[in-house]
Amino acid sequence: MSTPLLSKDEISAAIQRMGRDFTPEILAATYALYVPLQERAPKEGVAVTRDIAYGDHARHRLDIFTPAKKPAGASVVVYVHGGGYVAGERSPRPGLIYDNVPTFFARHGMIGVNITYRLAPEHKWPSGGEDVGRVVAWLHAHIKEFGGDPERIVLMGQSAGATHAATWTFIPAVHGPAGPRIAGAMLLSGVFAPFDAEYHPENPPAPHRVAYFGVDPAQWPAMNVINHVASGHPPVLVSVTEFDPHPLQWSSPALVAALTKCDKRMPWFIYSRNHNHVSPAMQINSEIDDLGPQLLEFVRSIT
Repeated sequence: MSTPLLSKDEISAAIQRMGRDFTPEILAATYALYVPLQERAPKEGVAVTRDIAYGDHARHRLDIFTPAKKPAGASVVVYVHGGGYVAGERSPRPGLIYDNVPTFFARHGMIGVNITYRLAPEHKWPSGGEDVGRVVAWLHAHIKEFGGDPERIVLMGQSAGATHAATWTFIPAVHGPAGPRIAGAMLLSGVFAPFDAEYHPENPPAPHRVAYFGVDPAQWPAMNVINHVASGHPPVLVSVTEFDPHPLQWSSPALVAALTKCDKRMPWFIYSRNHNHVSPAMQINSEIDDLGPQLLEFVRSIT
């Protein structure tokens, strides 16, 4: 039996009932809300090239979404999925979520890229940021073949994906002397300091974060993106939701504060009401999408 298509108000009410906790059950319930919308969302005029290797590992794979009529010098938006460092897929609902994200940008004349990366505990910090860098290097070498401009690459990470995108964007020990070589970054509900324990000692580290960042507190400051904000960084958009869990909600404003102090002005900031940790990305390209147009405006403003 298919899930009924709900209105925006009904979906908002369902998200509010789910509350602030984020569990596998809430993830499944959120899929159920947005899959029917993505089944009827527009997808015409988009060509997809799937499962391209950008490195040696089995998870070094990307899909490229382009306008059916090949562009020239198009902006490139790279979506980096979440999953708590230990899980996650670029297309957990193939053709729908999260293929909706690169589809949206391709429908607007850009090139969308959807990637997977290595996971903890086998691959620890900074493997995710390094894999984002591998994608950037691959795009600089090959994206012109698809009609993209390697000087107009914009990263878009959600949750753990935002951690990895930010790690590549801000930390010189990861991106190296050549810099991040991107035009900008969009960071949705990310974790930018390894542990809440740095600011809330009563909260023990979550096991999935330990799996990625390790257990040595002496190493955590170097992993903290907020400690690496410095002048000359690419333009950044930061987003948080009303129902993000607290550990995922506090570090986005902390990053905004560091960016504001560095740049003497606020970065582009989005507070998504009536959304939980994953729902903003799941809505993109649907008929109730209130995030995609803002992301599109940001990309156009910097590229």
